[in-house]
Amino acid sequence: MNTSARVVHLVATAAAQLLVLLPASGALAGEPPPTGVDSDTIIRSLRPSSGVYTRGLQVEAGAVADGDSGGSGKITLDIRFGNDSDHLTHATQGQLDALGRALSSAELAQARFLIAGHTSTSGSAEHNQKLSEARARAVRTYLLQHFRLAPERIEATGYGSSRPLPNFARNALQQRRVEIIRLPPHSGGPSS
Repeated sequence: MNTSARVVHLVATAAAQLLVLLPASGALAGEPPPTGVDSDTIIRSLRPSSGVYTRGLQVEAGAVADGDSGGSGKITLDIRFGNDSDHLTHATQGQLDALGRALSSAELAQARFLIAGHTSTSGSAEHNQKLSEARARAVRTYLLQHFRLAPERIEATGYGSSRPLPNFARNALQQRRVEIIRLPPHSGGPSS
C-alpha cells in the first residue's frame, strides 16, 4: 500500500471509529444524550389533578386513591432537533412514541393538549419564534401521522426564547425544549 493509500485508510478508519463512539442521538460537541420519559409518567403528569370533566363541566371527585392523584397538567420533554432545524432527530423517535402512546391512552383520550416549542437565545428573536413554531408543528405532525389522534385534540405553538427556564443560562441546551400542556376541555355548546 503506498503512502497516500495508507493515509486515506487511516483517516477512514479513524472516522469510522469516531462514528461508533458518538451517541446514537447524533449529539455533538459535548451535548448530553437525550433523556426519555416513559408513557406512564407522561400520563401521570398530564391527567387532571382532581375532579372529572364531562361536557365542559367539572364534577368534583370524591376521595382520590393514594398515588392516583393527577399531575400538573404539563410535562417538558427532551425532544431533539437538528441544529437550527425543525427536523426531528432519530434519537427522538422513542420519546415521541412514548408521548403518542400516552396521548392515545384511555386516561387521556378525551383531553386536548398544546405542544409548546421553546428555543435558547442563540439567533434573533424573530428567527427563534419561527423556529419554535416549526418545531412544535413537527412534533404535532409526527403524532398525527403515527397515532390515531384527532387533530382537534392537539394544538401547536412556539414561544421562541421568550419564556426561559430560570435555573439555566438563556443559551443553555435546556432552553431548547418542548412542553406538552393539557388544555381545559372545550366549553360545551348547547346540550343535547
